[in-house]
Amino acid sequence: MNESFYFDKINNEFFSILVTDYFMLDDNLDVAKNTTTSYSNSNQSELVNRIKRIENEDKNIISIPRLTDKERKDLLTEFLQTIDNSEEKERIENLYLNTERTIFNKKFDIESEDKIVDGWDNFKNEILLSKAESFLNLNNINTHSARVWELVEEGNITIDLTKDDDGNLIEKKGSGGFFGNRNEREN
Repeated sequence: MNESFYFDKINNEFFSILVTDYFMLDDNLDVAKNTTTSYSNSNQSELVNRIKRIENEDKNIISIPRLTDKERKDLLTEFLQTIDNSEEKERIENLYLNTERTIFNKKFDIESEDKIVDGWDNFKNEILLSKAESFLNLNNINTHSARVWELVEEGNITIDLTKDDDGNLIEKKGSGGFFGNRNEREN
């Protein structure tokens, strides 16, 4: 959930934005002056451009949907109907259906029989492939000509907490640090 996926119709590219990428921006969606990143200038510029386009609801940027928790649970419930082993079925239900978030394959591959794991993988992949093909068709995306925009470098972001977004030094209040000292607060 820390990464969102998109398709840019203008550049014919799939790409993703990490939630931490937003940390480098100020309120105007520009790179904050108290922030430095390890992105190259061109990648940083493209990343900021795409975030701005997303925030401005550019119709040429399409969000790639994920399965909701309800869809995940429904999919797993449907698969469980194919399992004859009641103990295995109950164990899987307890692992996935009785939890707040449904994350596939958490312990599934380790604790289940190979036949059930293979059946689940085939079942899940068939459904997901169908959803992916539907998304591609609905949005008229040709995977043969589309590219994936990948950042070569790691995206480290450093924020100088002694400065505000405009790069101005944040003044200390009294001698007790940023929050003043005890005596100033009590008076």
